[in-house]
Amino acid sequence: MARKLLFALLIFLLVVTGAGYAYAAENPSEGKDVINEVFDYLIKYHKDNPKTKQLVEGAIWGMIDTLDDPYTVYLTDQEVKQFVDDISGGYSGVGLYLEGQPDYPRVSGVLSRSPALETGIKAGDIIKKVDGTDIKGLPLKQVVEKIKGPPGTEVELGIERDGRDITFKLIRADLNAVTTESKVLGNNTGYIAVRSFGFKTPEEFGSALKRLAALKVSGLIIDLRDNPGGFLNSAIDMASNFLKQGDLIVSTRDYNGSVKKYSAPMDVKTVRMPMVILVNSRSASSSEIFAGALQDYGVAALVGETSYGKGVVQSLIPLETGGALKVTTAEYSTPKGRHLQKQGLKPDFSVTNPDLQVLFALKLLHPEHKRMITFTTGSDEVNIDGEKILLEDSMINNEGTLCLPLRFTFEAMGYVVSWDNDGGKIILQKLGNSIVIPVKGYPLINGQEIKTNKNIYMKDSVSYIPIGMLKDLGIKADPQNDRIVLED
Repeated sequence: MARKLLFALLIFLLVVTGAGYAYAAENPSEGKDVINEVFDYLIKYHKDNPKTKQLVEGAIWGMIDTLDDPYTVYLTDQEVKQFVDDISGGYSGVGLYLEGQPDYPRVSGVLSRSPALETGIKAGDIIKKVDGTDIKGLPLKQVVEKIKGPPGTEVELGIERDGRDITFKLIRADLNAVTTESKVLGNNTGYIAVRSFGFKTPEEFGSALKRLAALKVSGLIIDLRDNPGGFLNSAIDMASNFLKQGDLIVSTRDYNGSVKKYSAPMDVKTVRMPMVILVNSRSASSSEIFAGALQDYGVAALVGETSYGKGVVQSLIPLETGGALKVTTAEYSTPKGRHLQKQGLKPDFSVTNPDLQVLFALKLLHPEHKRMITFTTGSDEVNIDGEKILLEDSMINNEGTLCLPLRFTFEAMGYVVSWDNDGGKIILQKLGNSIVIPVKGYPLINGQEIKTNKNIYMKDSVSYIPIGMLKDLGIKADPQNDRIVLED
């Protein structure tokens, strides 16, 4: 039950309602009579004297489990509060954004005006202990619950930073984390990260848009990576900023087959600028509605990975006896009629390395910008336009020939990299141009054969490209002592 509840609370698209639904069924009162009879006998005769709460919750979850629907869940009063807080950004804790790792979670960000910031915890710190207990291998959700707690209480965190162990004592506080973050990147490009679609997210998002518009940004990147969703109306309100009055945003079809269409309101003020939306395999639900609508209208290009694929809607139905039922009530489709359940949104430009997705978006918005990429011998970092990126696969020396990791190198230059298994070739595409590198034979640029005496090198299932082949393909590759500098 706990596993199912955790999964359902992470990924959601929600409509709040005040009443349940009447279903046509084969006399449901008979089923209720059976449940009541079994309940009475268990209470009266079972040797373990089961508690009423135990049997009631067991019956509820038993019914839900028969649906094989991970998104339909029963919530206690406390879980309802926690659920709404999670969407809207309000909670009691210390103000940390955590990223799951194989052993210990990593701090990916620190909330402003929070106990964590005031104490000195930094992004990149590794949390190894909570209140003296080693948390190695503990699921991220459980780590978060250990760190959260009532305001005014203390929590002790054991941190590893640069190989040193540090202990911090923090006093929990009521926090209201904003669900958006905005800034200006290179080439005067606006950037807005949306963490969830909460009650206040449209207002935060609108304010960020106004600030960036006042700065006359040349383009916009909207980052929906790791955004599990939220309220349907929030996604509709936010998408309306970029569409015309009356444009369809999403359609839903309920259990009776009734279709409801949601469109941009008549008072919308359309924002027009070149735009990229970043998505990954954890962008779900409201994220997919927002991104799918803008992709369908050609307003924004999607960059990253195929999204999660949650194409159903839940309603939160308060129960008279306390708690609530979050139940799947409809499925949705994008303006072009795409159904995303278990399929997701396919990006216009597939970029697998998370560290390169923002850089790829910048290159897409500013193709005229000359990119400098510097590899250093013996280093697991590469410098791209002054930004250091960690390499999973470093530069190697193959029998005296320097070779660079092919996928990383070309994605850094703004190419979409794919593998044609049937043809046995690597395909590189950018702005209507293509490079095809077969396993055997000469490479092709836009169909024209290029003579080269260099070949792709494979090591541990990773493709490497020799510096000489890069030059033969017309890419400026300049060896400088212990460095290789590429200019696109």
